[in-house]
Amino acid sequence: MDDFDPFQQNFSIKKTNNETLVLGLSQVNAIYQDFISTSANYGSQIGASFMLLLTIIVMMPPFKLIKVSLWLQITGLILNIVRMTLLAVHFTSNWSNIYCLLAADYSHISLADHYRSAATEAISLLLHIHVQVSLGIQAWALVNLLPGLWKWGFTGFSCFVSAAAITLRVWCSIVNIKAIMSMSVAGSLWISQSSGIVGAVSITYYCALFNIKLLTHLVKNRGILPSRQGMSAMEVLIITNGLLMIIPGLCYLQFSSWAYLIETG
Repeated sequence: MDDFDPFQQNFSIKKTNNETLVLGLSQVNAIYQDFISTSANYGSQIGASFMLLLTIIVMMPPFKLIKVSLWLQITGLILNIVRMTLLAVHFTSNWSNIYCLLAADYSHISLADHYRSAATEAISLLLHIHVQVSLGIQAWALVNLLPGLWKWGFTGFSCFVSAAAITLRVWCSIVNIKAIMSMSVAGSLWISQSSGIVGAVSITYYCALFNIKLLTHLVKNRGILPSRQGMSAMEVLIITNGLLMIIPGLCYLQFSSWAYLIETG
Protein backbone atom coordinates (compact mmCIF):
# COMPACT_ATOMS: atom_id res chain seq x y z
CA MET A 1 0.00 0.00 0.00
CA ASP A 2 3.03 2.30 0.08
CA ASP A 3 2.54 2.97 -3.64
CA PHE A 4 -1.12 3.89 -3.20
CA ASP A 5 -1.93 7.42 -4.42
CA PRO A 6 -5.37 8.53 -3.19
CA PHE A 7 -5.42 11.32 -5.78
CA GLN A 8 -5.19 8.81 -8.64
CA GLN A 9 -7.67 6.21 -7.40
CA ASN A 10 -10.55 4.93 -9.49
CA PHE A 11 -14.25 4.64 -8.77
CA SER A 12 -17.18 3.05 -10.54
CA ILE A 13 -20.62 4.32 -11.53
CA LYS A 14 -23.62 2.47 -12.90
CA LYS A 15 -25.41 3.55 -16.05
CA THR A 16 -29.16 3.19 -16.58
CA ASN A 17 -28.60 -0.08 -18.46
CA ASN A 18 -26.71 -1.49 -15.42
CA GLU A 19 -23.40 -1.19 -17.23
CA THR A 20 -20.56 -0.30 -14.85
CA LEU A 21 -18.05 2.38 -15.78
CA VAL A 22 -14.66 2.56 -14.07
CA LEU A 23 -13.39 6.13 -13.94
CA GLY A 24 -10.51 7.99 -12.35
CA LEU A 25 -10.49 11.03 -10.09
CA SER A 26 -8.08 12.65 -12.53
CA GLN A 27 -10.84 12.66 -15.17
CA VAL A 28 -13.22 14.48 -12.85
CA ASN A 29 -10.53 16.97 -11.83
CA ALA A 30 -9.71 17.65 -15.48
CA ILE A 31 -13.36 18.37 -16.25
CA TYR A 32 -13.76 20.79 -13.33
CA GLN A 33 -10.47 22.54 -14.10
CA ASP A 34 -11.63 23.00 -17.69
CA PHE A 35 -14.97 24.38 -16.45
CA ILE A 36 -13.25 26.85 -14.12
CA SER A 37 -10.72 28.12 -16.67
CA THR A 38 -13.33 28.43 -19.41
CA SER A 39 -15.76 30.25 -17.07
CA ALA A 40 -13.00 32.68 -16.09
CA ASN A 41 -12.31 33.28 -19.78
CA TYR A 42 -15.98 33.97 -20.51
CA GLY A 43 -16.32 36.21 -17.45
CA SER A 44 -13.32 38.32 -18.42
CA GLN A 45 -14.74 38.81 -21.92
CA ILE A 46 -18.13 39.82 -20.53
CA GLY A 47 -16.50 42.37 -18.21
CA ALA A 48 -14.17 43.76 -20.89
CA SER A 49 -16.99 44.07 -23.45
CA PHE A 50 -19.31 45.74 -20.92
CA MET A 51 -16.68 48.26 -19.80
CA LEU A 52 -15.77 49.11 -23.40
CA LEU A 53 -19.45 49.51 -24.28
CA LEU A 54 -19.98 51.77 -21.26
CA THR A 55 -16.92 53.83 -22.19
CA ILE A 56 -18.16 54.34 -25.75
CA ILE A 57 -21.64 55.37 -24.62
CA VAL A 58 -20.42 57.78 -21.92
CA MET A 59 -17.37 59.28 -23.65
CA MET A 60 -18.54 59.51 -27.26
CA PRO A 61 -19.77 62.99 -28.33
CA PRO A 62 -23.43 62.95 -29.46
CA PHE A 63 -22.61 64.22 -32.97
CA LYS A 64 -20.54 61.08 -33.65
CA LEU A 65 -23.47 58.77 -32.95
CA ILE A 66 -24.51 59.06 -36.60
CA LYS A 67 -21.43 57.11 -37.75
CA VAL A 68 -22.09 53.61 -39.04
CA SER A 69 -18.72 52.37 -37.76
CA LEU A 70 -19.61 53.42 -34.21
CA TRP A 71 -22.92 51.56 -34.29
CA LEU A 72 -21.13 48.51 -35.66
CA GLN A 73 -18.82 48.61 -32.64
CA ILE A 74 -21.73 49.00 -30.22
CA THR A 75 -23.69 46.18 -31.88
CA GLY A 76 -20.65 43.91 -31.84
CA LEU A 77 -20.06 44.50 -28.14
CA ILE A 78 -23.71 43.83 -27.30
CA LEU A 79 -23.68 40.61 -29.34
CA ASN A 80 -20.50 39.49 -27.61
CA ILE A 81 -21.92 40.20 -24.14
CA VAL A 82 -25.06 38.18 -24.92
CA ARG A 83 -23.02 35.36 -26.49
CA MET A 84 -20.56 35.10 -23.59
CA THR A 85 -23.38 35.21 -21.04
CA LEU A 86 -25.14 32.31 -22.76
CA LEU A 87 -21.87 30.37 -22.92
CA ALA A 88 -21.25 30.97 -19.20
CA VAL A 89 -24.81 29.90 -18.31
CA HIS A 90 -24.12 26.62 -20.11
CA PHE A 91 -22.15 25.44 -17.06
CA THR A 92 -25.30 25.69 -14.92
CA SER A 93 -27.35 23.52 -17.30
CA ASN A 94 -27.83 19.77 -17.40
CA TRP A 95 -25.25 19.57 -20.19
CA SER A 96 -22.58 20.05 -17.51
CA ASN A 97 -23.90 17.42 -15.11
CA ILE A 98 -20.93 15.23 -14.19
CA TYR A 99 -22.84 11.97 -14.72
CA CYS A 100 -24.16 13.23 -18.04
CA LEU A 101 -20.61 13.91 -19.23
CA LEU A 102 -18.95 10.75 -17.93
CA ALA A 103 -21.70 8.31 -18.92
CA ALA A 104 -22.74 10.14 -22.11
CA ASP A 105 -26.32 9.89 -20.83
CA TYR A 106 -28.32 12.89 -22.05
CA SER A 107 -31.76 11.67 -21.04
CA HIS A 108 -32.18 14.48 -18.48
CA ILE A 109 -31.37 17.30 -20.89
CA SER A 110 -34.39 19.61 -20.78
CA LEU A 111 -36.00 21.46 -23.67
CA ALA A 112 -34.74 24.73 -22.20
CA ASP A 113 -31.17 23.39 -22.37
CA HIS A 114 -31.67 22.61 -26.06
CA TYR A 115 -33.08 26.06 -26.82
CA ARG A 116 -30.30 27.79 -24.87
CA SER A 117 -27.58 25.95 -26.77
CA ALA A 118 -29.31 26.62 -30.10
CA ALA A 119 -29.62 30.31 -29.21
CA THR A 120 -25.91 30.41 -28.32
CA GLU A 121 -25.02 28.97 -31.72
CA ALA A 122 -27.30 31.49 -33.46
CA ILE A 123 -25.77 34.45 -31.59
CA SER A 124 -22.27 33.17 -32.39
CA LEU A 125 -23.22 33.09 -36.07
CA LEU A 126 -24.54 36.67 -35.94
CA LEU A 127 -21.34 37.83 -34.25
CA HIS A 128 -19.22 36.06 -36.88
CA ILE A 129 -21.15 37.77 -39.69
CA HIS A 130 -20.88 41.09 -37.87
CA VAL A 131 -17.10 40.76 -37.52
CA GLN A 132 -16.66 39.93 -41.21
CA VAL A 133 -18.81 42.89 -42.28
CA SER A 134 -16.98 45.25 -39.90
CA LEU A 135 -13.57 44.13 -41.16
CA GLY A 136 -14.74 44.56 -44.75
CA ILE A 137 -15.91 48.13 -44.08
CA GLN A 138 -12.64 49.06 -42.38
CA ALA A 139 -10.66 47.45 -45.19
CA TRP A 140 -12.63 49.49 -47.73
CA ALA A 141 -11.63 52.68 -45.91
CA LEU A 142 -7.99 51.69 -46.48
CA VAL A 143 -8.05 50.29 -50.03
CA ASN A 144 -10.26 53.16 -51.22
CA LEU A 145 -7.09 55.30 -51.26
CA LEU A 146 -5.30 52.93 -53.67
CA PRO A 147 -5.17 53.27 -57.47
CA GLY A 148 -8.17 51.90 -59.35
CA LEU A 149 -6.85 48.44 -60.28
CA TRP A 150 -5.42 47.74 -56.82
CA LYS A 151 -8.50 49.15 -55.11
CA TRP A 152 -11.00 46.95 -56.95
CA GLY A 153 -8.69 43.94 -56.79
CA PHE A 154 -8.44 44.12 -53.00
CA THR A 155 -12.16 44.93 -52.73
CA GLY A 156 -13.14 41.89 -54.78
CA PHE A 157 -10.83 39.57 -52.85
CA SER A 158 -12.05 40.96 -49.50
CA CYS A 159 -15.67 40.32 -50.51
CA PHE A 160 -14.78 36.79 -51.63
CA VAL A 161 -12.94 35.93 -48.40
CA SER A 162 -15.67 37.33 -46.14
CA ALA A 163 -18.46 35.72 -48.18
CA ALA A 164 -16.72 32.33 -48.03
CA ALA A 165 -16.20 32.63 -44.26
CA ILE A 166 -19.83 33.65 -43.70
CA THR A 167 -21.24 30.92 -45.98
CA LEU A 168 -19.30 28.11 -44.30
CA ARG A 169 -20.15 29.46 -40.84
CA VAL A 170 -23.86 29.53 -41.71
CA TRP A 171 -23.63 25.93 -42.95
CA CYS A 172 -21.74 24.89 -39.82
CA SER A 173 -24.32 26.57 -37.56
CA ILE A 174 -27.22 24.84 -39.32
CA VAL A 175 -25.54 21.45 -38.84
CA ASN A 176 -24.76 22.21 -35.18
CA ILE A 177 -28.28 23.41 -34.35
CA LYS A 178 -29.80 20.33 -35.99
CA ALA A 179 -27.46 18.13 -33.94
CA ILE A 180 -28.36 19.98 -30.73
CA MET A 181 -32.11 19.70 -31.24
CA SER A 182 -32.01 16.05 -32.37
CA MET A 183 -29.49 14.94 -29.70
CA SER A 184 -27.24 13.48 -32.40
CA VAL A 185 -23.57 13.84 -33.19
CA ALA A 186 -22.86 16.70 -35.60
CA GLY A 187 -22.69 15.27 -39.13
CA SER A 188 -19.37 15.94 -40.80
CA LEU A 189 -16.35 17.20 -38.91
CA TRP A 190 -14.94 18.60 -42.14
CA ILE A 191 -17.64 21.30 -42.15
CA SER A 192 -16.42 22.65 -38.80
CA GLN A 193 -12.82 22.25 -39.92
CA SER A 194 -13.46 24.08 -43.19
CA SER A 195 -15.27 26.88 -41.37
CA GLY A 196 -12.38 27.22 -38.92
CA ILE A 197 -9.77 27.21 -41.69
CA VAL A 198 -11.55 29.78 -43.85
CA GLY A 199 -12.22 31.92 -40.76
CA ALA A 200 -8.51 31.80 -39.93
CA VAL A 201 -7.64 32.70 -43.54
CA SER A 202 -10.04 35.64 -43.37
CA ILE A 203 -8.55 36.99 -40.14
CA THR A 204 -5.01 36.43 -41.45
CA TYR A 205 -5.83 38.23 -44.71
CA TYR A 206 -7.22 41.30 -42.95
CA CYS A 207 -4.31 41.17 -40.51
CA ALA A 208 -1.88 41.21 -43.46
CA LEU A 209 -3.81 43.97 -45.23
CA PHE A 210 -3.82 46.28 -42.21
CA ASN A 211 -0.20 45.52 -41.35
CA ILE A 212 0.99 46.21 -44.90
CA LYS A 213 -0.56 49.66 -44.59
CA LEU A 214 1.07 50.02 -41.18
CA LEU A 215 4.44 49.00 -42.66
CA THR A 216 4.19 51.53 -45.48
CA HIS A 217 3.23 54.18 -42.92
CA LEU A 218 6.31 53.34 -40.82
CA VAL A 219 8.60 53.44 -43.87
CA LYS A 220 7.14 56.72 -45.06
CA ASN A 221 7.37 58.49 -41.69
CA ARG A 222 10.33 56.51 -40.27
CA GLY A 223 8.32 55.88 -37.12
CA ILE A 224 4.76 55.62 -35.84
CA LEU A 225 4.37 59.37 -35.36
CA PRO A 226 4.99 61.80 -38.23
CA SER A 227 7.92 64.08 -37.54
CA ARG A 228 6.28 67.51 -37.88
CA GLN A 229 2.57 66.96 -37.78
CA GLY A 230 -0.03 65.01 -35.88
CA MET A 231 -1.69 61.86 -37.12
CA SER A 232 -4.75 62.04 -39.34
CA ALA A 233 -7.83 59.93 -38.68
CA MET A 234 -6.80 57.53 -41.46
CA GLU A 235 -3.31 57.12 -39.98
CA VAL A 236 -4.83 56.33 -36.58
CA LEU A 237 -7.07 53.72 -38.24
CA ILE A 238 -4.09 52.17 -40.03
CA ILE A 239 -1.96 51.98 -36.87
CA THR A 240 -4.66 50.63 -34.54
CA ASN A 241 -5.94 48.05 -37.03
CA GLY A 242 -2.43 46.96 -37.91
CA LEU A 243 -1.44 46.42 -34.29
CA LEU A 244 -4.72 44.96 -33.02
CA MET A 245 -5.14 42.48 -35.87
CA ILE A 246 -1.89 40.80 -34.84
CA ILE A 247 -3.62 39.52 -31.67
CA PRO A 248 -6.34 37.35 -33.31
CA GLY A 249 -3.79 36.18 -35.86
CA LEU A 250 -1.52 34.88 -33.09
CA CYS A 251 -4.45 33.33 -31.19
CA TYR A 252 -5.04 30.82 -33.96
CA LEU A 253 -1.49 29.51 -33.51
CA GLN A 254 -2.25 28.16 -30.01
CA PHE A 255 -4.68 25.53 -31.27
CA SER A 256 -2.84 22.23 -31.73
CA SER A 257 -6.02 20.15 -31.98
CA TRP A 258 -9.44 20.58 -33.51
CA ALA A 259 -10.93 19.73 -30.12
CA TYR A 260 -9.94 23.19 -28.88
CA LEU A 261 -11.90 24.82 -31.69
CA ILE A 262 -15.16 23.21 -30.51
CA GLU A 263 -16.82 25.84 -28.37
CA THR A 264 -18.52 24.96 -25.10
CA GLY A 265 -22.21 25.78 -25.12
